[in-house]
Amino acid sequence: MQLVNHVFAGVRCFPVKRKLLRQIGYQIGEDTKIVGPLFCTGNLIIGDDCWIGRNLTVHGNGTVEIGNCCDLAPDVTFLTGGHQIGNSERRAGTGESYRIRVGDGVWVGARSTILGNTRIGNGSVVAACACVPKDVEPDTFVGGVPARVIRRLDNEN
Repeated sequence: MQLVNHVFAGVRCFPVKRKLLRQIGYQIGEDTKIVGPLFCTGNLIIGDDCWIGRNLTVHGNGTVEIGNCCDLAPDVTFLTGGHQIGNSERRAGTGESYRIRVGDGVWVGARSTILGNTRIGNGSVVAACACVPKDVEPDTFVGGVPARVIRRLDNEN
């Protein structure tokens, strides 16, 4: 990870970064470009022909699956771990791991945060700085904290 995050960080050496990340256990699709650096404590699966901006972060022991032809802007965070609410002695109770799925053709704006067992449907857009705590239907534009539907998207520009 040191090579990806420091030596090869930036908009260069994409094939080298894909190869290095695959060698340490990440599933990275063909023609996917990872700017780096990235920080990941869980499992990361990225489809083909994606753009992953600077400072992608995956916190927790869960899994993030990103479909094909997705674009993630800088500073996107996925939270794949959490806790049940405990008793009054310690409110962060039993730990949980989550699976987050990002469909094909999704665009996630800068500094967005995706939480829990969330699915983002194919062709959706998550606005910059959004916090997504629940599923997003396909072809939907969401934004805000918490994210809410801004509008439905059609198949046109």
